[in-house]
Amino acid sequence: VQKIKMAYPGEILTHTQRVVRLYRNSLKHLLSWTVDRQLWRVEAVKLRERFDAAKNINDVRRARKLLEEGEAEFEKNKHPDPYIMPGAPDGSKWERNMPPPPHVLELLPEEKQWLDEWIQYHKKNSNS
Repeated sequence: VQKIKMAYPGEILTHTQRVVRLYRNSLKHLLSWTVDRQLWRVEAVKLRERFDAAKNINDVRRARKLLEEGEAEFEKNKHPDPYIMPGAPDGSKWERNMPPPPHVLELLPEEKQWLDEWIQYHKKNSNS
C-alpha cells in the first residue's frame, strides 16, 4: 500500500501548503473511489465546499485543529489501492522498455575483432 506523505522528512510546510496538499491528495484519492467522472465531479464540488467553508477562519488554533482533523480524516478514508497514472512512478508502465545505458552496448576489443571476422566470413560465403 502506497502511503501519500503530506511532507517530506525534515520539510517545514506552511499552513497553506499543508491545506493545498491535503486538498490535492483528497481529490486524487476521490478519483480512485469514484471512477465515473460525472459522479467524481459532484463529489469534488462537495469537497471544495468543505474547504471553502473553512478558508476565512482567522483563529490560528482553530484553523490548525481543522487541518489536523482533515489530515486524520484523509488518512482514515484514503483509498487502499489508489489509481496511479501508468507512466508515473510505480505506475504499470513506469520504466518499461527503458533503453540500455550506452556503455552496455560498447563492444570489447575481442568482441569487435570477432564481429569483424564473422561479417567478413559471411560476406565471402554469401557471394559464392
